[in-house]
Amino acid sequence: MVRIHVLPADSSVEVTPIAQAVARVLGGAVARPFSRQWYTQGADATALASLSDAQVVDGTVPDALPGLSLLSEQGQFAADDGALVVLVVNSAAAAQVAWAQLRKAHATVGAVLQIGGGGTPESGSLYADSVHISEDVAAELARVASLPAPSKMTPNRFKAALVEMARRERKTIVLPEGGDERVLRAGAALQALDAVDLIILGDEDEIAANAQKLGLDLSRVTVAAPGIKKAADYAQILFAARKHKGMTIEGALELMGDVSYYATLMVAAGDADGMVSGAIHTTADTIRPALQIIRTKPGTRTVSGAFLMLMPDHVDVYADCAVNIDPTPAQLVDIATASADTARAFEIDPRVALISYSTGNSGTGPAVDKVKEAKSILEDADTDFAFDGPLQFDAAVDPQVARAKMPESKVAGHANVFVFSDLNQGNCTYKAVQRTSGAIAVGPILQGLNKPVNDLSRGCLVEDIINTVLITAVQAQN
Repeated sequence: MVRIHVLPADSSVEVTPIAQAVARVLGGAVARPFSRQWYTQGADATALASLSDAQVVDGTVPDALPGLSLLSEQGQFAADDGALVVLVVNSAAAAQVAWAQLRKAHATVGAVLQIGGGGTPESGSLYADSVHISEDVAAELARVASLPAPSKMTPNRFKAALVEMARRERKTIVLPEGGDERVLRAGAALQALDAVDLIILGDEDEIAANAQKLGLDLSRVTVAAPGIKKAADYAQILFAARKHKGMTIEGALELMGDVSYYATLMVAAGDADGMVSGAIHTTADTIRPALQIIRTKPGTRTVSGAFLMLMPDHVDVYADCAVNIDPTPAQLVDIATASADTARAFEIDPRVALISYSTGNSGTGPAVDKVKEAKSILEDADTDFAFDGPLQFDAAVDPQVARAKMPESKVAGHANVFVFSDLNQGNCTYKAVQRTSGAIAVGPILQGLNKPVNDLSRGCLVEDIINTVLITAVQAQN
């Protein structure tokens, strides 16, 4: 059954007895009440995990001010939890105002329960006297609890799901930049989440001293100095991969002191399942060894950079926003296929839009022709995902525009994977959406490699490193 949050329209409405009654109906446990500060600070993935196996969440706020409504914050937490809301009100008028607040918070209301007051029931409302739950109301609550979880995917819900996805098949991720404080903080946080195994490269004594200074527990993180253990074995792998380009065994041994090469070789050798770098190093430093050693997956020649765009109530994939300046039609096909795979890895059913300044046959020009050719290649291939193009961005996301411009399309108006015709378009679009809509951009995620290697921005936050490591772990499962 889906979790139920029993929420009061404001602090004057008593919901603890009702939450307990609902739990009795469902045969589940009740989560304890939370404080006003707990809600207003914003619940995260750790807070979601604290609910454990509770069937019902009691929305009572013990320290709420008289008459105070925390419904927006509580509704956001219910949406983050993927839960249905049973809204408790004391009047029909209060129900309308409260429902609007919950809708704005992206929460899904399963039932409205009005206590006391009598009156004519509003459509979709349930009524109870004080805390008594009648048989017909109990039956309706049981039906609500049997409904599937809401499909809205908030950023916090996605992050919590990301932790659970990583835990399903535990992977080892190497972080080669142990000299950066952000990496150590991320390592400690990831250790606490217990979703991945970590290797941090750097001077062992220095990392231990820095961790102690920062008050970080890295007791279950493997710390290793590059260029010492297995250096000779890794040099042989590098030599074999690059001897046709003039690499010598002596040159390979010299590169063992380069943390980017050493970490990439750990992945190539199977001593790690993926690598995350870029807090200190450039994108070229991160990608070059991966292209030389790990190389691309069979059937693809194109490495591309995608972003997971965490919107308020769903997740989209944007690509290529980081690597290919002016991809050919064949490269656009590679990017579309890899982006669909990325979407599926994170449990998103891909609907791929090939973006252009023209929709359908309404415009002409080299950029439009390139997208049309890419679509034609996809149509002739054994493609296992929905796609369409050329589509302007509005036709890809707005059902009303799609009905006017591409009424027969199965993707237009409902796209969740966006493949841009060039890097200028892709990079500008993801940044414009990020900065103007409040979306959280996670990435870039490198697509098309045999094993996952991902790049960070040198201005990355600790949370960015955590998210990227978890994403890399999920990629390594596929």
